[in-house]
Amino acid sequence: MNDNALHNRIAEASKTLFSYCMARTPNRWEAEDLCQDILCELVKSSARLRDERAFYAFMWSLAGNVYKQWCRKRAGARTCPLPEDVAEIPAAAADDESDEALCLLRRELSLLSEKYRRATVLYYLERKSCAEIACSLGVSESMVKYLLFKSRKKLKEGFEMERKLGMLSYAPKSLVPLYNGEGPNRFWDFMQSRLKQNIVSACCNDALTDEQISLETGVPLAYLDEEIAALVERRILVREGRRCCKANVILLTSDCAAEIARGAVETQEKIADAMGDFLETRLQAFREIGFAGADFSDGSLRWQLLTFLLRAVFAVPDGGEMQPPQTAWGERAYLWLAEPEAVGGYSFSVSQVESRDGDVVFFCDFLPAPKSDHHDFYGNARYIDILCDIAHGRCGGFSAYDREAVAEMVRKGYVRAADGVFTPAMPVFTQAQYGRADALAQRFAEERLGPLLRCVSQTVERVLREHTPAHLQGQVPAIADANRFLYAFCTPAQLLVERRILSADWKATEMPTVSVMLYE
Repeated sequence: MNDNALHNRIAEASKTLFSYCMARTPNRWEAEDLCQDILCELVKSSARLRDERAFYAFMWSLAGNVYKQWCRKRAGARTCPLPEDVAEIPAAAADDESDEALCLLRRELSLLSEKYRRATVLYYLERKSCAEIACSLGVSESMVKYLLFKSRKKLKEGFEMERKLGMLSYAPKSLVPLYNGEGPNRFWDFMQSRLKQNIVSACCNDALTDEQISLETGVPLAYLDEEIAALVERRILVREGRRCCKANVILLTSDCAAEIARGAVETQEKIADAMGDFLETRLQAFREIGFAGADFSDGSLRWQLLTFLLRAVFAVPDGGEMQPPQTAWGERAYLWLAEPEAVGGYSFSVSQVESRDGDVVFFCDFLPAPKSDHHDFYGNARYIDILCDIAHGRCGGFSAYDREAVAEMVRKGYVRAADGVFTPAMPVFTQAQYGRADALAQRFAEERLGPLLRCVSQTVERVLREHTPAHLQGQVPAIADANRFLYAFCTPAQLLVERRILSADWKATEMPTVSVMLYE
């Protein structure tokens, strides 16, 4: 890489490096100093870089080393010796806030992992014998003595170093779990915990020990142990060696998203123009397919037609076939997290469920103003079967119990009731009719949108790669492809709403982003 190209690349990365430093320092001035140190070292070490494609991996590795050196320089400013005999500390004195040694002791106890912490608390604070502790923990007395020996060593080491809480301790993140793949989005429910989100955020750029995670988040290990174990079990975190954890999912930051948006804005306008043309020119052909519900309002049918285009966009090839990895829940899917600003105000939640007879209910909820909630149907076979029976016109055999479910679906807007007759509040297609509607969208997506979609994908992948740490670079192509949906469809759909081609106000008796396909 020549000097000009290198300096340009470093200048482009400086903002990302500064964000990295801000997340690890207590104020802007120290962040600027750390960032300057990293940039200087990057320039000095550039001669070792042989392949410009490895620039960002090289940069993040070097940034991590400089940061570690920076931390060591600031360590040891305040020390307080551990009393020679911790056993002489009265348990009641643990409530005495005026004793600095005791405050530090409690701090270090909070950073011990569970096995050491339990043994230490039982012995020094609850005054249990080694035999009693062995019985309580289900280990041998010799193991108890070993745990106490190691704990004392760890406590002394902790007393002799300065501990500084990370930014997440006072400015925790709120992240959005995102999912692209088969089956229900159980990742969404699992990652609703703010604590889990911030643990992953702490480990996003560096592999951290449990103690370091505790300091970064400002949360004692007693409250982190189970959360960390659950994240490792679900492969959201992976263990590096015996002690360290690192994130196994990409975090899409607001800075990264803003850079993508700037790079894709022109293409998004072109996609919105093409989508608007599709809705106007294909609406009559769509209505003439003759499905049940073809007499719905133009506004409702435009949304329906858009859902077909959405599924067609997913099917447009992106230059290579990628098989999603299997999640810890058993489905194949891509998982990632995003800061709320990176997701934007509008998105789609896409899913489908199948009845006992092979009928399919499609959901394409438009957020932030969804008309339905597909979670009503996941795992609720009774709801699915009743809705599909109504779509077939088989309402005569409903029991009183079934009618309670029907009443609930009427209340939520899935079903209309008039003169004792129940009808779905969404279009109902035969397989043949669904195929014709799908063909309308597929041809348009391939011919008009294909090149534009690939352009957006290239932009997303380029920017995401620049913002992703080295150990997650292998996930970039897949997550970039998954995010194509956000930048190449959700944002253009938002533009159509702003242009009033699509309306977020629809009739109360119509559910415009849900449809049923009956098995023949």
